[in-house]
Amino acid sequence: MAITAKDFAGAVGAISELLPYAKRPSVDAQLLLWTTLPFQVQQELSSHHLAYASAQLLLDPARPQELAIPVALLRYLYRLENGLPNFNWGLRLDLEQRMARSGFQPLPTSQLELDDQGRLLHDGARHEPGGVLSQLAALPDLNPDRRGQGR
Repeated sequence: MAITAKDFAGAVGAISELLPYAKRPSVDAQLLLWTTLPFQVQQELSSHHLAYASAQLLLDPARPQELAIPVALLRYLYRLENGLPNFNWGLRLDLEQRMARSGFQPLPTSQLELDDQGRLLHDGARHEPGGVLSQLAALPDLNPDRRGQGR
């Protein structure tokens, strides 16, 4: 079942009260956060997803202090590009397994760590057709294979 603006605002507000040094967003800020979420995200997330992500954020000993709470929350649900959730890549491939376990489930920090765990999830840009590296390939100055073309 899809989450509502009230679900999302409630999760963000509650977490901001529980985390030290976090500021509770105003009603207007919470509404802005909701309206800037892609429609796909609003539809595919459930209250169980928010509860899982909230627990992970609260238990994470290395939670990112520099990220806004909604972005930090969504890191536990979506595949990451450069440490941030990439909604176009979809939900984490191992999300169901992670949600079935109790306790803190650390996010993989590298492709090597994923390989060591035997769960190659393709969270890196080089594995995704619309990722950063495929976009950079269009820039001839940064791509050694294309230098000198078009000049």
